[in-house]
Amino acid sequence: MKIEQAIAQYSQQIEAGAKSAEVYTELGHLYSQQQKWQLAIQNYRQAIAIEPDLVEVHRRLEFALQQQGKNGLATNHQFTQFELQPSSFNPQQVYELGQNLESQNKLAKAISCYRQAIKSQPDFAEVYTSLANLLLAQGKNEQALRVYRQRVKHNPQQAESVFALASALAAQQKWVRASNNYQRAAKLEPSAEIYYHWGVAQYELKEYAQAKSLFEQAADLKPSAEIYYRWGLAHLQLEEGAQAESCWQQAITLQENFLAAHFQLGKLRQNQRQWQQAISTYKRIIAINPQHTPALINLGMIYRHLQQFPQAIASLRQAIDSIPPSSPLENSAFSAYERTLSEDSQAAVAAYYELGKLLRARGRFPQAIAVYIKCLQLDPFFRPTYIDLQYTPISKKLYPKLIKVYRQIVTAQPKITLAWGNLGDALTQQDKIEEATECYRKGSYQRAIQGNPDLVKLDWQSEKKLGPDFIIAGASKSGTSSIYHYLSRHPQILLSHKKEIDFYWQHYRRGVKWYLAHFPSITDRADFLTGEATPNYLRFPQIAQRIKDTFPQTKIILLLRNPVDRAISWHYHKLNSGLTKLDLETAIATEIERLATVTEAEIIKTGYYNPDNIISSLYFYKIKAWIEVLGREQFLILKSEDFYLNPQKNMEEVFKFLNLPSYPLEEYPKVNAGSYESTEIEIRNTLAAYFAPHNQRLEDYLGMKFNWE
Repeated sequence: MKIEQAIAQYSQQIEAGAKSAEVYTELGHLYSQQQKWQLAIQNYRQAIAIEPDLVEVHRRLEFALQQQGKNGLATNHQFTQFELQPSSFNPQQVYELGQNLESQNKLAKAISCYRQAIKSQPDFAEVYTSLANLLLAQGKNEQALRVYRQRVKHNPQQAESVFALASALAAQQKWVRASNNYQRAAKLEPSAEIYYHWGVAQYELKEYAQAKSLFEQAADLKPSAEIYYRWGLAHLQLEEGAQAESCWQQAITLQENFLAAHFQLGKLRQNQRQWQQAISTYKRIIAINPQHTPALINLGMIYRHLQQFPQAIASLRQAIDSIPPSSPLENSAFSAYERTLSEDSQAAVAAYYELGKLLRARGRFPQAIAVYIKCLQLDPFFRPTYIDLQYTPISKKLYPKLIKVYRQIVTAQPKITLAWGNLGDALTQQDKIEEATECYRKGSYQRAIQGNPDLVKLDWQSEKKLGPDFIIAGASKSGTSSIYHYLSRHPQILLSHKKEIDFYWQHYRRGVKWYLAHFPSITDRADFLTGEATPNYLRFPQIAQRIKDTFPQTKIILLLRNPVDRAISWHYHKLNSGLTKLDLETAIATEIERLATVTEAEIIKTGYYNPDNIISSLYFYKIKAWIEVLGREQFLILKSEDFYLNPQKNMEEVFKFLNLPSYPLEEYPKVNAGSYESTEIEIRNTLAAYFAPHNQRLEDYLGMKFNWE
């Protein structure tokens, strides 16, 4: 009751204007007695605001904050007490305060505490280590070394202090000074740890005999796998192979899964041409760690030496699959792979093609192109090579070489339609438009008559005049390759010589004549239809206007896939094509963060940026812009999931849209389907939540139900 009365009296004084530090302090004390910590904190803070140097109030406030679990704020007030009255803290208390501040990432304050603790107690060894480590973490290496030297100065007979200085010098690769201090530490208090690290320093100084002796002394005191491993390395440098092997065997005895020792054993046996023993050793490593890239590469090199080429390729392929992006081991693995193929006189074009795909997936495009050229030289009829080259970034300096190869192929084999098309693409990149156009015409003609030889009997005009009857404009990774393939089977459809022409975006400046050369000229007849499929068209609303300006009668076919699946599939398509190195989680998080800063108008206008998995799945914004230009009647929009579930029924709808009779197929294979590991449910849930409102807008606008979940 007395506390309540006192609180009321002080509160009345404050209301009357007596807002003094003393009154607020007393109120804080009273609330503390009642354990009303928040009210106590408020009053203590009022007191400090009036008189910041009240040490006792800071102490009381620290305690109250601790009661509420606000340790970070409490530590701040403890530090203020230390600043105001440092003599009231002993060195141990100052050190502990510094540790608390460091754990809260208040590094400048922590450093101040550590320095004060050292000033008060110069032989306080632990403080030196904490201060030096903090300075090292900040990149202040020379300051840290000075701290370690100061520790040794005040603890000259303490081996631990000398050892800490030596280790700091070793971390900065100052091996001579590190070695001298390890020696000094060993004289003060010999231990296996000191001898081991001293041996490492001597090894780095190429003093291998002394290093060997030091490792031996370390092993005598306290044997460990790491000591024997290093001891073996020293023997190896002295060309004492048997002793090195003995040391590594001992390391493995002490630690069975010590892969570094296994690997050194494998290399030793490989160098000694003990092939089977080396193979056995590397296989043991891979059994423990299937992604041990160096072992896989060396195993592949042994198999190559033994002319067991399939095993060599399998091992090297596994190595490449296990290598992180931009790893230095990548060069070694690919070099070994290429050399293996060059030594294998029986290597088929498919083996080179697989290498080309691996290089492409790693973004090593010039090397991939060189391998693809080798594929064409081995077998100019190998279709996948031409298609990969169509989708591989090519530098300008490589086009002359490619053009030379393509010319040789079409001269010797004029019926290879893809060679004509790729030659046209290469010439286009060199702005040789007239010659490129003629290549496209020849390729289109050959593709048409090879599919239907009777077409030779018809009267072909030299140039096509009418535009395509239809364009499959999107979306990417939604089934466009499959529908293009199914359309190609219809006897009244003669498609462009290749699927993706990308005229309306990348090549619009080349002109209509260049574009029409990609289609068989016979399709100007009323009894034939033609078209192309460039899925990226849907990204760009300006393409709709360009179509209207050139061939407004062209019908547009769209396949729309669940945007969650499409976004994921598109990411892995880019990853497997060497167009990105981001992991899926990072790519999605980065794009969601970016999209939060852009307007709807920017989403409509933006076609590409990296990453672009989500924006190219926001169908509503793209489709609405297209329909506003061309009109809804120009579009056939299909749901990809329904298309794959019942392709025959959906193709009947396509043929009806194109005013063609139905043409059912015996089978409907999925074409160009991607493959990737299952995605974590958290990522799928994130995407589903993101797309939900946009999908609803799409359904409302089109009057269609997609039921994507």
